Amino acid sequence: MKKILLPIDGSPRSLRAIQVAKQTFLPEETEMTILMVTPEPRPSKLTDENDEVRPVEEHEEIIVDPQTAEESRLLLDSFAKLLPGFKVEVAQRFGSPGPEIIQFAKDGGFDSILMTRSSRGSTQKLGSVSTYIVSNATFITTTVLGEG
Repeated sequence: MKKILLPIDGSPRSLRAIQVAKQTFLPEETEMTILMVTPEPRPSKLTDENDEVRPVEEHEEIIVDPQTAEESRLLLDSFAKLLPGFKVEVAQRFGSPGPEIIQFAKDGGFDSILMTRSSRGSTQKLGSVSTYIVSNATFITTTVLGEG
């Protein structure tokens, strides 16, 4: 059974990976996992003395807005429905998308990552996340879909 990771950011372009996966893989031979990584807010705190901003210490907990988490979960569930017949799991992570995708792929023992390039304009070859994945996912086959 092949394990395919589909990192999706919710943009129309990223959803194209789902369509390509449906056309490329057989449901009885493939397990799909749709992963959405929501960037964590970069909080800061004000000091009492002079209202200067200081970064949050590493050991301080970052609280993710529950509404954002729930909205992401609903989106993931709707994306999973786009793959009828496939065994589909959904996962949600919070943090920097590139490193989170790489770590998730390593931990999950995936055979391949299938994703689209940046959702920005056509002048940009690969987005920062796609570039990071291609550069750092040397342990796995990575396919970045282009235009068309």
